This record gives sequence, structure tokens and C-alpha cells, in this order.
Amino acid sequence: MKSLTSLVLVAVMAFTFVGCNNDDDDPVVVEDPATVDITVALQQITENPDAYSSTLSELKKQSINAKKPKFTVLMKALAKSGLTSTVAKNDLTIFAPTDAAFAELFAALGVNGVDDLTAEQLTPILLYHAVAGRVQSGDLSNGLVQTINGAYIRIDLSSGVMVNDASVEIADLRALNGVIHIIDKVLLPPSMNLVEKAISFDPEFSILVDAVVKADLAGTLADGGTFTVFAPTNAAFEELFTALGVNGIEDLTAEDLTPILLYHVVAGSVFSFELLSGPVPTLNGKEIEVDLSSGVMINDANVVIADQQATNGVIHAIDKVLLPPINIVEKAISFDPEFSILVEAVVKADLAGALSGEGPFTVFAPTNAAFESLFLTLGVGGVADLTAEQLTPILLYHVVSGSVYSTDLANGFVPTLNGAAVEVDLTSGVMINDANVAIPDVAASNGVIHAIDQVLLPPSMNIVEKAQSLAPEFSILVDAVIKAGLTNTLATGGPFTVFAPTNQAFLDLLDELGPDVNSLDDIPVETLTNVLLYHVVEGRVYSSDLESGTVTTLNGTFNLDLSTLKITDANTRESGLVPSLLNVQTTNGVIHVIDKVILP
Repeated sequence: MKSLTSLVLVAVMAFTFVGCNNDDDDPVVVEDPATVDITVALQQITENPDAYSSTLSELKKQSINAKKPKFTVLMKALAKSGLTSTVAKNDLTIFAPTDAAFAELFAALGVNGVDDLTAEQLTPILLYHAVAGRVQSGDLSNGLVQTINGAYIRIDLSSGVMVNDASVEIADLRALNGVIHIIDKVLLPPSMNLVEKAISFDPEFSILVDAVVKADLAGTLADGGTFTVFAPTNAAFEELFTALGVNGIEDLTAEDLTPILLYHVVAGSVFSFELLSGPVPTLNGKEIEVDLSSGVMINDANVVIADQQATNGVIHAIDKVLLPPINIVEKAISFDPEFSILVEAVVKADLAGALSGEGPFTVFAPTNAAFESLFLTLGVGGVADLTAEQLTPILLYHVVSGSVYSTDLANGFVPTLNGAAVEVDLTSGVMINDANVAIPDVAASNGVIHAIDQVLLPPSMNIVEKAQSLAPEFSILVDAVIKAGLTNTLATGGPFTVFAPTNQAFLDLLDELGPDVNSLDDIPVETLTNVLLYHVVEGRVYSSDLESGTVTTLNGTFNLDLSTLKITDANTRESGLVPSLLNVQTTNGVIHVIDKVILP
């Protein structure tokens, strides 16, 4: 969309117009160049039409002689407004109302004539009849044209030539500095502000007006601007009330209404012909989407009445209320108090900005009851007793990149922004680790929320600590790691996937190596290091990520057969994955337990 700030005056107006007197059917008569300015031409047409029309085509002479247009009132109004020199010296196109047109206006206003109107009243009306540049009848086309007043007139060629509700009686009367088109009515520029204009449609926008007043936005929309308002009809609001389960405006607070109403307002006067498909920022701070592929759509609403001018902007009536998109944090807040503890934790961990950002994200959101259960287990009073450093890894363990709806979920592991993965189990409902999804698929502008009934706790131990915590089952493996000098690597590096042999697996290896090898002390450090690195793969590789075939380790490759859960090492020896001990997560990786040491 073009800039939505103030519009510049039109320098050149491009139109397509059928001559209102069917001149196109007659032979073209070349008229002599005009030698008098617009004001003198108007005076001549009024006082001595024969002198003015001496150089005109025969058809125009006949029209002037038949209609005998007079512009005494127009000339007097120009003089009173101090605009005579403006009209005489600038290149303009004037839509000139006759004395009869002014008489009709004065009767409607209940005044006797120009003397009863002030220069301040006359000036905007007169400027509304002037367009910058020379606009011949052959240049006109249907649509809006900006005037020197700043407001627009509407050209309609469907039946003759109409300018707003005035008919062009004689077109293309030339002057030294422009063109005159004689019209049969005085054109009145917008005289109401946006709020007054909406009220004038009573009752079509009465609910909108009530909402604007309740939200205390009437002053802004009446006195500020310029603005473009996409105005929902009463029927649109009634449809919204039904969807929300409320009776009307009285059931909504000003805080409810304000962001919705501001989402219908765009800075600047934007007419329908200036719209382009794409996003447009609103005063709400969020964008609406314009779609011109079929009519004019604003989000999912149709523009049903376009280009209603006001003194401080323009109104386009739409058939639906536009609801601003709500990001994940705002959505959680809207459920108050159901997720109030989660929101408090997110704010304390300084993650509100990230989760309000572009995303998209999927958040597994623990309820207040879930947090209260965790606090009881931890022996703390609440979020206040936890640090941001403690909260951050827990919260990030509830966030997945992308919008993952319940229909997208499958059994297996899903990596989180914490680095560790959550396990999805769909065998009975939807389980995330040991938590149940209580409310799925709560859509937000930047992702989706699934409410869960337990707080998910991420792994808190690194690979070495986790192996030590399983003592004595992996005590020989831990001793081997220490002897090989790999403790720091496996504790602080990664992420890694470790295929971890049990104590029994190491004892079986010692027996396999013969009577001269009774313990790890009998194995050279270099050999031990090579064996251990053969059990380590870069990255987090969960069982759901494993595929049959070659697996590359930090010291060579082995072959995996998922159908049997068997590993064949470089020496054609076999080791089995222990099904009950797969996917043991750590802060820097994952462990899969195997029943035999594999050798490079």
C-alpha cells in the first residue's frame, strides 16, 4: 500500500470521459486558444456569452445560448473568500455551479445568499470545486478525484457525467489558465468528522458508535487524524456478540473494546483505489491483511461500502468485526487466572518478549494447579522462591519451534528450545512425558498452546552425572571414562548420544579379552579411549530418530538393525539395545543402554 500519511495534491488527473453533449459524434472543430483567465471567462459567459463563444464549436455555442448559464454568485463568493486571484493565476479545472445551483443551496440552508455566509464557510466549498491541472472531458473516468480542498469528488460516467450528485451541463470551456465544466448543483465537501459521519448513518453504525464512546475514543476519532476507519456494521457486531456469548457492548469493558477498535483504524486517509494487497499497520500496533483478489477483503471481512469521506479521514464499511491477533503470552493472559503462574514465571525469566515474537512456537502450558503441585514437591511457596536461572530451562523445555497442532503430533521425541526433547505418547489420549494434554490447539497469532496438567521437568544432569546416578549399573563405564580423560568432554561438551554398556557388558568384555586382562587397569589408555569414542555419536539421536544402516561415531562406524535392535561392530560382533533403557536424557545429550561393549 502506498504511504498512509497525508496525500499530496493531484498534479495531473487521468480520466476517460464520454462528452456530455455527444461532441464525439460531430466533426472536430478546432477552437482558437483562450486568451482570458477562468474568472474573466466566467464573467464573459455571464454578461456577454456571444463574445466568449465566438471561438467555440457550434454545438457549444448552442448549449450556452440555450442554457444561458450565469455565474454572478460564484464570482461574488470567490471575491468574498479572497480566492479570485487564486482561480485567475493557477492552472485549474473548475466545476462551476450556476446561479440556479447556488439558489437551490441557499434555499436548503435557509439563507438569502452569499452575504449570509462567511468567508470561512465559503472557502472550503469553493476549493472543493477546483482540481489542480487542466482536465478535459476526454480525460475523465469513473472514480475519485482529489480537489484543492483536499477532499475528493466522485466521477460517475454511467449515465452522462455526474460529479457527486451534480450533472455536468456543458464541458470543456477553455480559459487561459484552465478548463471550466458547468454543473447544476453546488458540491458540498465533507462537513462531518469520522464520529459524526458514523452517527449520520444511524442506525447502521450505532453499535460501533456506542463502543467508541465506551472506550473513550470518540475525542480521538472526532478531532484527530487523518484516519481510515474500517467500520463494522451493526449486523457484524451482533454476529460477534453471538460468538462471544455476550448480549452487547454493555457486557464488554473499555479494556476489552479498545484494542479491537484500534485494530480497525489506520493512520492517514486511504481510499479504496489506493489499497494494495498485503499487510497494513493499524493503531493497535498489529497489522490487517488487505486482499484484492476478489473484491476488497480486510482479513476475513468484506468491504461493503467504500470511501465515505469525513473531514478527518475516510470510512469503509465492513461486514465483520476484525479481531486483532493475540500472541502466545497475550493468549495465556486472556485465560486469567488459569495460566497466571505460568505468565508470572515467563515474565520473571525474561521470556515474555521472545514468546511474544514472530515465532511460531508451540507451548505446552502447565495450569496453575500443575505449578502448585510442583511447588509442593519442591517445598517452595511459588515463583517468588525460584530464580530466573532456575525457571528458564524449565520454561524452555515446554516450548517447541513451529506451530504443532494435535493432529500433527506422532509418538516419539520432539526437541524443545531447552535442547532436550519431550516424549509424545498417543496410545491413550495425548501424553507429553508424564503430563496429559487437557486443552489442545489453542491458536495464537504466533503459534499454538496445549494446556497440560503437570509441569515438565527437563534433565538436570549431564551425561557423566547421569551415568554416575545410575550406580552401580554403570560404575565400570564411569571408571573407564575417567581413566581415558574423557570426563570433561562428556560432561560439558556435546550434545552427544552415548551407547552405554552396562557393568555386565564390561565384565563380558574382560572375559572375552582373555586371562591377561582382568580389569580396566590392564587396558592401555589409548585403546580404552578409542573403544569409548566408538560408543559416542554427535548430536541428540533419540530412538525415534534412529534408522537401520551405518551409524557414524567419533571413532568409526557400526551397523544398526532396528528390526532386531542389534548393533554390529567393526569386528562383526553384536550388541543389543536394551528396550527399557533407551532415551535416557541428559542436559547435553541422550543415553541408550546396550548389553555388550562394541569394538572399533
